[in-house]
Amino acid sequence: MQNWQLVDTNNTPVSIGATITSFRGETATLKGGKPPHHEGSTGRVWVDGGEYFPGVFNLKWVSTTDEA
Repeated sequence: MQNWQLVDTNNTPVSIGATITSFRGETATLKGGKPPHHEGSTGRVWVDGGEYFPGVFNLKWVSTTDEA
């Protein structure tokens, strides 16, 4: 089963409620997100100011697999 994790540029997982900074230097609170639906998509992240591509906040979705 495919699972998704939102990570920063160091591949460190980012949790809901985290304060994140955009490439413009603006801070926001991570409220959630939607992983990519297909190859070529970057998914979205939701912050207190709206919905953005994860790259705006130097984040990305990475695919993981269930070992079970």
